[in-house]
Order: sequence, then structure tokens, then C-alpha cells
Amino acid sequence: MKTLGIIPARKGSQRFPSKHQALLLGKPMFAYVLEAAKEARRLDRIVVSSDDLSLRPLAEQYGIEFIERPAEMASLTAPLEDALRHACRWVEKREGETLEMVVTLLGNVPVRKPGRVDETIQRLTELPEATSVCTALKIRRRPEWSKRMEEGTGRAVPFLPGQTAYRAQDYPDLFQIDGAVQAVRRQVLFAQAGNSNAHHWLGDHIDLLVQEHPRYSLEVDYPDQGALAEFYLLYERYGSRWLEQLHVPAS
Repeated sequence: MKTLGIIPARKGSQRFPSKHQALLLGKPMFAYVLEAAKEARRLDRIVVSSDDLSLRPLAEQYGIEFIERPAEMASLTAPLEDALRHACRWVEKREGETLEMVVTLLGNVPVRKPGRVDETIQRLTELPEATSVCTALKIRRRPEWSKRMEEGTGRAVPFLPGQTAYRAQDYPDLFQIDGAVQAVRRQVLFAQAGNSNAHHWLGDHIDLLVQEHPRYSLEVDYPDQGALAEFYLLYERYGSRWLEQLHVPAS
């Protein structure tokens, strides 16, 4: 066994309680990531890491093993990568062999491009200098234009002082790593333990696989994003003819 797929799902979401059980087109959101993982050919093993025991039956329904995440790794402040290392140790101890690659698929990303998991793994295999390969979205809204509320006065002030350009083309392209697929070498994941910098666990040479459409990067963190996810799922399934598939009763 070389490549382990981990689907992390923490129970205590404050922004969207029980989001993994939220129904999208009549199916739990969590089922979509389970299906994407099962369709991948380059994952030697798939596990779910969660403190939400209600997800165990769903995972087992898809033939995916459930690892109960310790409480200290499921708090609001617990780093995701600690849970990933826990799952790796659990599998390695059980199988008696060391992994080479760890692939993370977040449970609140319901739309993934077919074949993207395998494509991400293949790219990391072909790039020996890369520590990880992650899917990412080219951002459209510039952070240079963002404002923050000044403490005490409430006055709007620049989030990034000194940025004056107004046209988007005056700035370099920026990309946001999403939760669709993140493939990292096992030794990098463990070597970065204790480092608290953003995305540190992915190493210092992250290669980005840019998504063709925002639907492949949508992370459902708020209830109002469910409707958008359903639209994206319909569009992915039916293309521009998605509306014809809806059965809306006459008023």
C-alpha cells in the first residue's frame, strides 16, 4: 500500500451544524465525497477520520473504513494535519507498512471534477521536487481592495495599506488552495509536525492544479451555500440543460 486517501469530517461546525448530513438533491453531502473517493483508481486505501459517529454507517455503506478521531483532535482549534497524522499512524500500525503519499478530500466539497483525484496523485508522482500537489482556484475578488473596520471608530480602512491600483490586471494572479484534493508526501506531512504556519504541512514546494470552474472548489461552510452546491451538481450532471431536469409543478 502506497497511497492513503483520508476524508476528514469534524462534527462541531459552528457556521453550519451537521453540514455533512445536509441533503443536496436528496442525498447527504458527505455521500458525494465518498463516491469521488471510491471512483479514484490511484487510492490504495480510503478511510474516514471523524468524531461524528453518525457518519460511520454511511462510510461503511460505501465500503470505507471509519476511524474515530480523538476528542483533542476534533476541537475548534485542533489543526487538521494532526488528525491526518493520527489516521496515518492508525493505518500503518494496522497494516505493518509505511505509506508514501497521503491524499485529503474534505467532506464538505460535494462537486469534484471526474478523474481529478487520480490526476492530482499522478502529478505528484511525476514531480519528484514537489512536496505536495493541491487543487486551487484562481481568485476573482482582489484582497487588495478589501477594507477592515478600524477599532474604536468603525471607519473603513485598507486591509493592505499601500495598495492603490484599481484594475485587476495591474496585480499578479492569485490562487486559493481548496479542499477538493490535497496530495502530500508522507514524510513531508510528518516532518512538518509542530509548525503552525498556514499550509505548512504541505511542505515548501506546493504545486497547484488549477480548477477550470469555481464549482469544483466550492466548500459548503454555510447553510446558504447548499443551494449553490445543488445548482452546481445539476449543472455537472446535465450541463446547460439542467433546468429541463427539474420537475416543477404548475401553479
